[in-house]
Amino acid sequence: MGKITLILIGALGLVLFIIYATVKTKTTSIAEHAPFPEWIGKSVTLNRETTLFKEKLPAYENRKYPFVLVDSLHPTWESVAQQLESSDLEKIRTFPKGTSWKIEQAIQYTNGVSGFSQPVLFGTICYEGKEYKVGYAWGKMSIARYLDGIENCWHFHQSPWQETIDTAYYALPKAKIW
Repeated sequence: MGKITLILIGALGLVLFIIYATVKTKTTSIAEHAPFPEWIGKSVTLNRETTLFKEKLPAYENRKYPFVLVDSLHPTWESVAQQLESSDLEKIRTFPKGTSWKIEQAIQYTNGVSGFSQPVLFGTICYEGKEYKVGYAWGKMSIARYLDGIENCWHFHQSPWQETIDTAYYALPKAKIW
C-alpha cells in the first residue's frame, strides 16, 4: 500500500508540473534581436506626451517595473478610457514631450495558453525628482506573414521616441519555458 501511494503521489506531482510548465507564461530576453539593440542601455527622448498607468492585474509580470507607459499612437490607447472606467487601470501621471527614458531591457512574453507573444521594453523615467520604473508593450506579430512561414513577421508601431514609423519586419524568438 505504501509503495503504490508513493507512486500515485509522484505521478500526480509530475502531471501537475507538466500542466504548470505548459500554461505558464514564458519569457526570454530579446535585447540582442533587432530592432532592440539600438535602444537597450540608452536614454531616449519621448517626442510626444505619454501617460503612466498602474494595472490592477498586470499583463506582463515584472515586479521591478510596476508601471505601464502608453501614448496616443499606442494600439491600446483607445481602450484606456474603458479600462480606467472599469478600474482596471489607475492613471499615475502624464509626462510631457521631451521627457527622457532610459531603456534597460527587452523581454518577449509568450502566453502559455494562447501561445501569443508580446515584446515589452522596460526602463526608468526620472522626472521632477522621482523615479518611475515602466514597461512599454511594443510590437505585433503579423499572423499572415507567420502562417506563410516568413520569419520576419514582427512589426512595430511608432513609439513615442521615434520621429517616424519603422516599416521593416523583424524576426524574434518565441519565449522559452525557463
